[in-house]
Amino acid sequence: MKKKKILTAVICLVGLILALIWVQGGFHSKVPGGNTPSPEGGSTPARTAAAETLRTTGEVTVSGSVASRETARVASRVLGYVVELNVDAGAHVKKGQTLLRIDAKELAEKEAQAKATLESAKADLVKARNDFERYKVLYEKESVAKKDYDDMLARFETAQAAEQRAAAALDEAKTMLSYGVVTAPFDGIVSDRSVNVGDLATPGRPLMSVYMPGTLELVAPVGEQYAPYLNVGTAVTVAIPSANVKQESSIREVVPQRDERTRTITVKAPLAQALGLGPGLYGTLTFQTRASEVIVVPKSAVLVVGQLETVRVLENGAARIRNVKTGRTLGGDKVEILSGLNAGERVAVD
Repeated sequence: MKKKKILTAVICLVGLILALIWVQGGFHSKVPGGNTPSPEGGSTPARTAAAETLRTTGEVTVSGSVASRETARVASRVLGYVVELNVDAGAHVKKGQTLLRIDAKELAEKEAQAKATLESAKADLVKARNDFERYKVLYEKESVAKKDYDDMLARFETAQAAEQRAAAALDEAKTMLSYGVVTAPFDGIVSDRSVNVGDLATPGRPLMSVYMPGTLELVAPVGEQYAPYLNVGTAVTVAIPSANVKQESSIREVVPQRDERTRTITVKAPLAQALGLGPGLYGTLTFQTRASEVIVVPKSAVLVVGQLETVRVLENGAARIRNVKTGRTLGGDKVEILSGLNAGERVAVD
């Protein structure tokens, strides 16, 4: 019985060893030794192009938006509901023209109260003046005591101060009532309107915007590396594709503060009036930098995946992937290579 158990154990052990040898490929034919292709390698591409050196004119084009340097965001100075609206977006307005009216019943009531208070103060002042004049004559004749005279003088002066306060309160009430009528601050065009009849206007809340059409300009963020080429008066070309506008201009202002997130500066170039121009339109600004030689390849040679840019470079008869950094598009079908590629190297374009 004991021998049978030992024999069974030996048979199981041998079977386990054979299974391990089979799993490890001991019973399979061996793959002959040699070099395996690199994962990044590949067959020779059908079409290739050489990385060329191109002498650029130094022309740089950036994107921007049309804005007006004279824009007023019209807001209410009083709380109330809009009861009358006279203009819409795109309307031409004149300085002082009524844009909208705000319900000002409470302000009108305050004005009426201020008027009544002023009338009462004036009546009190007349009585106090007459009493003072009478006491003055009596005091000069030594018919009243000096204390009585002083009391009457104080009452007269108090009445004068009360009348002045009432007049000031009435002026304030009239001014507040006038705020119920919102007028255009200058001759211009309404660019947008964010209020309707029945809306509650609150102090400080923008109701609409008005801009001067003669003050339109293109505002564009430009990479800080171009700052040495951008100064007030630098000649630029401005284009607004949607309005079919292309104009020669010059930089009016360079905002020196850099944007820390985008590493750009802001430049502004005036636009001459033209049909279809208005704030918010997309435009481009083109300027000249120093001429230089750059490396370019066909755009079709660059593969972009997310933020990763690669090309397939021909090395020893095989195409190998290499990371690059691109710059401007030149000549329509060429792209500038800032790093990762040397002139003369061939890249796959198929």
